[in-house]
Amino acid sequence: MTIDGAYALAATGHDNATLRNIVDFLDKGGKDASGRGVHDWTKIGTKYAGGGFIGKTAVLAEAVGRDPRAFGGQDLIAALAKGTCPAATPAEPRKCAGRGNYTYATSVFSQSLGVIAQVRAGETAAAAEPITYLKSLRDPATGAWPSLIGEKSDIEVDSTAMAAMTLDLLPDTDSQTAVDRALVWLADQQLPDGGFPGASGNSVNSAALAVQGLSLDAGKYADKIAKARKFLASQQNKDGGFNVVKGGQPGSDVRASTQAVGGATGISFGVLTRDMSGTTPEPVPSITGQPGTSTPVIITPGEDGSGSGSPGAGQRHGRRGSLAATGSQVTGPAVAAVLLVLVGWGTTHAARRRRETDGGRA
Repeated sequence: MTIDGAYALAATGHDNATLRNIVDFLDKGGKDASGRGVHDWTKIGTKYAGGGFIGKTAVLAEAVGRDPRAFGGQDLIAALAKGTCPAATPAEPRKCAGRGNYTYATSVFSQSLGVIAQVRAGETAAAAEPITYLKSLRDPATGAWPSLIGEKSDIEVDSTAMAAMTLDLLPDTDSQTAVDRALVWLADQQLPDGGFPGASGNSVNSAALAVQGLSLDAGKYADKIAKARKFLASQQNKDGGFNVVKGGQPGSDVRASTQAVGGATGISFGVLTRDMSGTTPEPVPSITGQPGTSTPVIITPGEDGSGSGSPGAGQRHGRRGSLAATGSQVTGPAVAAVLLVLVGWGTTHAARRRRETDGGRA
């Protein structure tokens, strides 16, 4: 969830100082109340290393201009290559579902994050088998993706949007055809009120991910995107947070809120970029007490207090632009106001069309 929050802040540009603080916490050895850091979660360097967790961390590093080959004291890109499975393994808990699956990546979402991280790092050749494996999970009839890897699950919006964002980074015809089919399927899933079905109902999370996916071809799907943003705005509470599902128990949920805020910008995780130059390290709240009640302490050792954030590196991206590719970023006085801004946002500020007259190949 900490990384999800950072993704949302990076997408909106709401508060670069807070984003810097989160990234420093992860990168510079910050520990939670149990004394655990980010690599106690990724398990990097152990036989339990999780490809999806490593990929998710690497994508954040890439998005904010940090080096994924030296993040939190670890080379995340090398770890993904090392964690690419040569074959299926039958051991329980399952480690590898097939050749090209990342170790302990048990969902399409996790597999996609690993591929995005490798491709953004310029390691497309090393990602070839993971890409092939991701493609193999497609439902041939619909072009959509299921949720889980290695066990039966239904095709669904979240994973299909994530896989589309991943393959959109690749210029080959097969990948682009797969993206086009995925977007057609996504568009067909939209409900009359603009929402999208998720595991728990008319889902905020799924609607936001659908916006990100459909924004890969923003010109074609402009009406669908606008309708989905209005749905998201309708699920925003007075405190700025978002409900999990329409018609469910009302109340702001952290996970739904991070996805709603970041997803509504339409920026793909594949090209998400935020320049943090000019920021300085700030004390982060101790997480030994309740949020907002504890005394701020610095728990990111190694910072001398005078540095600024690393400039955002120029991002390689696919043949079409997204908001990040065009340089357009959503800003606003508060994250709580993001959806109010986005609902009225014209398509002239959205991503460039996927299809250029020459096919848009870089």
